[in-house]
Amino acid sequence: MHLDDYAALGRSELRVSPLALGTMTFDEGFNRRSRENQPEAVLARYLELGGNYLDTGNGAMKAGGQTVVGGYVAQNSIQRDRLVIAAKFNVERHGERPGRKAVIAGFEETLRRLRTDYLDLYWLNNWDIQAPLEEMLEALHDLVQSGKLRYFGISDTPAWKVAHAHLLSQSNGWAPFIGLQIEYSLAARLFEIELIPLARGLGLGVVSHSPLSGGLISGQYTRSNNAGARTGHAAQLAQRPDEQDLEIVDALFRVADELGTTTARVALAWAMARLGVSSTIIGVHTLEQLNDDIGALEVRLSPEQTATLDALTIPNPVIALPLPLQNAAPLCCVD
Repeated sequence: MHLDDYAALGRSELRVSPLALGTMTFDEGFNRRSRENQPEAVLARYLELGGNYLDTGNGAMKAGGQTVVGGYVAQNSIQRDRLVIAAKFNVERHGERPGRKAVIAGFEETLRRLRTDYLDLYWLNNWDIQAPLEEMLEALHDLVQSGKLRYFGISDTPAWKVAHAHLLSQSNGWAPFIGLQIEYSLAARLFEIELIPLARGLGLGVVSHSPLSGGLISGQYTRSNNAGARTGHAAQLAQRPDEQDLEIVDALFRVADELGTTTARVALAWAMARLGVSSTIIGVHTLEQLNDDIGALEVRLSPEQTATLDALTIPNPVIALPLPLQNAAPLCCVD
């Protein structure tokens, strides 16, 4: 497989690379070792190898990534129409009403940062129960009608809300969602229970993010350095590595040894091969990290190796909703 082995995103005309380049890591505020940050070199290498999908995230949170992408594309001889440039709008706005005005204002600011007159894909992110769904869908439809937006999708949102939005769009004759973006890794498979079947049923393309679970199953953290990991980046995330993550890493090391590759590449290969996934977002700070991740395109897991990894984290439908989704659930569904 190569970066230019494009796949259709849902029923849209967008064709995307199997690995998307997430650019929020280009923001120097995100990278404490900013001198190691090489965004222009990373962009050049990714595009040189045939990659076309740049996921620039939420510019309201980390504007630097979108600014870097906009400047690079404008200053280099790159055909804009061969790129798929995506961004996010956070629906949960910390007290600000996330209605039509906020959607359009956020979108226009994104275009300015990216120095483009249209966006290929705009994701509504982290749904909140208080958000006026009809108003936001109509605003997105109007952006599509204006020619400034080609398509939009929805990210990290419960299945019932995605289905609700789809029904509203159908009944009002509005442009529908064409994609679903979810966290998807060996350490995060809860969404397999409802969202993946929903996406297949509605014809939505699936884009996965955090395939290495924030680096926690990349091989960087092992049993031997777990104590140190809890005081570093993992501690800041207020989550793993826990015992299950360490079991995953142990298994990834075993499979990587069998294949003569790295644990990160095995984890990425597993994520890319999941049913219904069109593209998987990677986030890197350096050219070395990019080259290592792209090596995952050459990894082929045997059915036995895939089954071994699958058995480690069979999704459990009775565990609690992830925190980002609890605000989006009806009160009667949250303990």
